[in-house]
Amino acid sequence: MRRRAAIVCLLMAGGVFAPALSAQTPIKVFLVALEDMGKSGKKIGCEDSVVAVTRTIPATSAPLGAAIRELLSIRNRNYGQSGLYNALYQSTLKLDRGAVTAGKADIRLSGTLTVGGACDHPRVEAQIRETALQFPTVKSVAIFINGMPLDTQR
Repeated sequence: MRRRAAIVCLLMAGGVFAPALSAQTPIKVFLVALEDMGKSGKKIGCEDSVVAVTRTIPATSAPLGAAIRELLSIRNRNYGQSGLYNALYQSTLKLDRGAVTAGKADIRLSGTLTVGGACDHPRVEAQIRETALQFPTVKSVAIFINGMPLDTQR
C-alpha cells in the first residue's frame, strides 16, 4: 500500500515513475600505444606509451579490484578501432587479491602469463601498474603472479 501511495504522489506531483537504474562508475584501464615514443601517454619500455581508456563498471566499494578485473577481462589483442595494444590478451590471469596498505597496492594474480616477446614484459607491468595508480590512495604497486613477483616472470 505504501508503494502505491508513493507512485500516486509522484504522478500527482508531475513526476515520472521509473525503476531505479543500477549505479555505474567510470574507471580507467591502461593499454599500450606501440612505438609512439611517449606521445600519447606515459613513456614505457620499447618506445611505447601506456594510455588510459575509460570503461564503465557497476558501482563498487572495491574499485582497485574491479579495475584490475576489468583490465584482465579484455581478451582482444587490439582495443577496438583505437589502435591500442593489450599485452595481456593471451594471458589467462585472474585477480586473487587486491589490497592497499599504507599507500602500497598489493596485487595478487594467478593463472598463466603469456607474452608475445621481450617488449610485452614492460607493457604488461605498465598496464597493471598504471591501472592501480589511478587511485589517489595508491602510491606504489607490487604485482605477483602465482605468488612470485612479476619481474621474475621473464
